Amino acid sequence: MTQAVLNVVHKNESTALALIDSRASDHCFIDKASFITITYMHQPNMGLAASRESTFSIAGEGKAKIETNVNGITRAITFNDALYTPELRSNLISVSRLVGKGAKVHFDEHEAQVKSIDGTTIMMARRYGCLYTVETIPEPPTALIVQVK
Repeated sequence: MTQAVLNVVHKNESTALALIDSRASDHCFIDKASFITITYMHQPNMGLAASRESTFSIAGEGKAKIETNVNGITRAITFNDALYTPELRSNLISVSRLVGKGAKVHFDEHEAQVKSIDGTTIMMARRYGCLYTVETIPEPPTALIVQVK
């Protein structure tokens, strides 16, 4: 008797929102699968949230990546010095960090656009309520098949 087993491995199981945030001082990612490289902290540091009395733990630091679609073109965007912040509810993309790298960020009542130094639009976010949400492309699951005889 032959038995086939299908095992689905999700590279990035997070369905977290990615928000362009003008108040975030750092890029923060809640899913460690978003990281290309990560260095874990022996003792997590504490970060201050927007609310003065709120804090969150910073469990690591590294290089994170998201994929997004801009006008039909898939763009992979890498964030150096991103923080691994598993207690937050959303990924935060820091406007001040983007601008510090030479990007231009433009907000209007419907969307936000991030442009590279050469003027290419590299990321867009739609406004929902008071939040500017980046539409990311989740990594597809990888299927592994095993046969046992």
